[in-house]
Amino acid sequence: MSSKAKIATIIDQGEGQHLNVMGHSATIMLTQQETNGDAYVFSVVSPPGAGIPPHVHEREDEYIYVAEGTYEIFLNGRTHEATTGAMLHFPRHIPHGFRNIGATPGKTVWTVTPGANFEPFFAELGALPADAPPELQKVAAIFKKYGMEVLPPPGL
Repeated sequence: MSSKAKIATIIDQGEGQHLNVMGHSATIMLTQQETNGDAYVFSVVSPPGAGIPPHVHEREDEYIYVAEGTYEIFLNGRTHEATTGAMLHFPRHIPHGFRNIGATPGKTVWTVTPGANFEPFFAELGALPADAPPELQKVAAIFKKYGMEVLPPPGL
């Protein structure tokens, strides 16, 4: 049985690839290459009001640490509030989304497992024009391409 070695990595503050993903400033901390596809780790700074629409993953689990801020979390048809220090776990097949409801930018640190499918998904979202809100149809098509589905907002 052969397996590729994982790469030991230290990413200091401010280092890593930077992407604008749907109005959020993301910094890639560990790539799927560095983890042999086991995980994809990134931090996200979300301006007030910014969020990710409710959606569901077929392949990945997400672990999110709220480093700063206050977020409204959409989880399995209900809303919750998560503040600095909260840890969130969104298993695959469970509908979820989030929005920064604070008055200041919030910061989260994400670990997605496995990471091999998520890295190209994130890169494709990051390639959308950053100077205007993303078109929901384009976003939904990218989600679908990588085994995810955008869902209607809560209450609809």
